[in-house]
Amino acid sequence: MKFFSVKRLLIMGVVIFAIGCSSSSPTPLPGTTDSNGVPLPTPTPVIALAPSGSTGGALTVVAAAEIPHLDVHQEVQETLTALGPGLAYSRLLRLKSGQGSNQPNLLLECDVCQSWHLNEDLAYVFNLRPDVLWQNLAPVNGRALVAEDIVFSLDRLKTEGWPNAPLLSSIGEAKALDSQTVQIELSLQDADALLALADGHVKIVAPEVVAEYGDLRTAPVIGTGPWIWQNTGSVQGMEFIRNADYFEGGLPFLDQLNVTVMRADPLANSPGSIVLDKVAAFKAGLVDVLSVGPSEWDMVRKNNSDFQSVVSRKSGSGIVLALNAQMPNLQETAVRQAVFQAIDPWDYLDTVWSGQGFASVGIPVRESDWLLERQEMRQNFFADPGKARQLLIDSGQKLPVDLEITVRIERTGGENLALEERLMADLTAVGFNPELRRMNPVQFNDLVMGPAREFQLAVGAVPPTSTTNSYLFGLLHSQGRWNLVGHEDTQLDTMIEQQSAEFDDAARREQVVEIQRRVLDQAYLFSPVTAASRWVFSSDLKGFEPNTALSEYNFWSRTWLDR
Repeated sequence: MKFFSVKRLLIMGVVIFAIGCSSSSPTPLPGTTDSNGVPLPTPTPVIALAPSGSTGGALTVVAAAEIPHLDVHQEVQETLTALGPGLAYSRLLRLKSGQGSNQPNLLLECDVCQSWHLNEDLAYVFNLRPDVLWQNLAPVNGRALVAEDIVFSLDRLKTEGWPNAPLLSSIGEAKALDSQTVQIELSLQDADALLALADGHVKIVAPEVVAEYGDLRTAPVIGTGPWIWQNTGSVQGMEFIRNADYFEGGLPFLDQLNVTVMRADPLANSPGSIVLDKVAAFKAGLVDVLSVGPSEWDMVRKNNSDFQSVVSRKSGSGIVLALNAQMPNLQETAVRQAVFQAIDPWDYLDTVWSGQGFASVGIPVRESDWLLERQEMRQNFFADPGKARQLLIDSGQKLPVDLEITVRIERTGGENLALEERLMADLTAVGFNPELRRMNPVQFNDLVMGPAREFQLAVGAVPPTSTTNSYLFGLLHSQGRWNLVGHEDTQLDTMIEQQSAEFDDAARREQVVEIQRRVLDQAYLFSPVTAASRWVFSSDLKGFEPNTALSEYNFWSRTWLDR
């Protein structure tokens, strides 16, 4: 098997940093390598135990957009993938669901497999569950899932020009060794490669349906998942019933899952016009589950106490604050450090974002303990205005130091405006002279993420990444597509390259932690609000533990009603 070095990959322009591009893997255990250090086959049993709960009942969930069509391979839209027809499909792998204290995480478990191992040729071999059946609908008619279905689906996803093809950039040839065994080679040494197979977009589809209908845009929705799609003919509402033949015995608990689409009116004067409808529907008992932003959360809590909520944390999305190290007034590390020390992101989170989100470098990580602790970040790099001012004085620059802040304008509530105000005030207090420059998303992307990098300090949405390597190579490597800070830090580049092919999780964790320390010590960028989804749901809903990373959706089958 042929592997390419990371540096060669960067020169070749392979998109290992594209949205959801690659992912994580089971780690060879100690003693499972030969004399040359090559991993030997080590089965990794990762079938999750089904939870206990009550069966029956129907749940109504709010979605934010209408689906464009039914082909889950030819669209990246989240509603289609994780709250629409995509619910009917399975994947080879999936992410574990867990409550907020265990997130963010990218922990893998089997979906239709029952174990996997890394063989002596550095290819992954998956043993499939023998009890997986296609839903009993023509033309598939309830037959058993076989390895060729996996191969067909992966090959179809790789179709040139399709939006989900970059997900499999680290995945090489897939072949069926027999009806219950599939081997998947890697196209490069990427320690995140397996996460691609767990991404919510990487569905297993039936070859018969594609053969009969040409594609899946208007074809019957037939999967091996826990939910059977009901074609209601409406794009503003979707219905699912439980799959009685689903391979995880007893799941799903619910008899029916209904999805109501409530999208913002593009003609409305206020971008938040749908908020009243969505929150009012929940308060009136018309919907059971919805995801809310900070302003919506305040509205839900007002005069309403009969509900539950949970925050699902997700790295790789949210807001990034980046400093352009190529600009003359920011080339000196001490000046960039002064910007960080002037800021208390945890205060912003509490007062502006109602505690929804968390501060970090923004890197998607396998487990939450791969992130720097708040205490270390705050004590060493942030929230010390006195130190910030002294750093500016010691830098020799004349106070106040001019600093242009480029902000991406978002069509969401008032949180972004409040963040601007706090940032301007805190920087002014320590000796900066900040000037605000607002840009629409197109202008922002051109000026900040384009090759010119015409900004000093930028605040805006994080470019789409979903894995450790996609973030590090995309945003923080000097040759990255979105090297926002424009650095030429060879030490950081080497650290990123070394961790990318480290298959030992413990060793890689330490490397990723050191990368975060390097990024913060050099004051390149950080995420003052790393994204989190706050879910609000009815008081009788139990077992609702959403992990929404990688467009995960398995948690819907594991929740139940206590009515």
